[in-house]
Amino acid sequence: MSTQAQKKQQETLDTEQQLLELLKDYPDILVRNPALLAELEVPHESGQAISLIERQVGVLRDKLRASDKRLRELMDIARGNERLAESRHRLAINLLGSHDLEDVISIVLDELGNELGADFAVVRLLTDDNDRLNNKPELFIDKNTEELKAFSTMLDNRKSLCGHCTKEQNDFLFGEDADQIGSAAVIPMVAGAKLGLLGLGSTDERRFSIAMGTEFLTQIGELVSAALAVHLEA
Repeated sequence: MSTQAQKKQQETLDTEQQLLELLKDYPDILVRNPALLAELEVPHESGQAISLIERQVGVLRDKLRASDKRLRELMDIARGNERLAESRHRLAINLLGSHDLEDVISIVLDELGNELGADFAVVRLLTDDNDRLNNKPELFIDKNTEELKAFSTMLDNRKSLCGHCTKEQNDFLFGEDADQIGSAAVIPMVAGAKLGLLGLGSTDERRFSIAMGTEFLTQIGELVSAALAVHLEA
């Protein structure tokens, strides 16, 4: 760009800045000069020139559409949170009426499997009781098994996982169904001692994502852990 062209460009920028400052200082200037307002035209994306008023209306419509979309998103979130709160309340009431360990597990798997849209739901309880390990190997696992190391951080910190598990974790939780798991939620169950893990799996890779909040899952884990602890000690 030549020096003359640069000088002209700078003059244009200076003029634009002066005009902007003038409009800020006299915001009612167009109101007091309606004829000028009607004559002003603004380039549009279509290539056609439109009046300033039409342009303002278009901008306002775009803002309205964006606000409406955001409002719908917030309403969806609010409805989702309300549904989860109802589910948590319903689960707590049902757990209070549970009669034994099998009853607790049935209530948990039914409620969470249905409410959270899981295709697979499993409970794995930790124990060193040989009778339980031999009689119900599909439910109880040896608390000293090496495979639990894949969940050690989760159990130690009582932090739920939501998103994608490792192949090792999926194999441990879901067994022969592991290859079908696209995404999962894993809830550690701890009440004084490490009681076990609750796994929810989906064939949909987006069903349980890392972006989802885990507070609800953690609260569920606390509820279930308290109910399990009563019957595990019996």
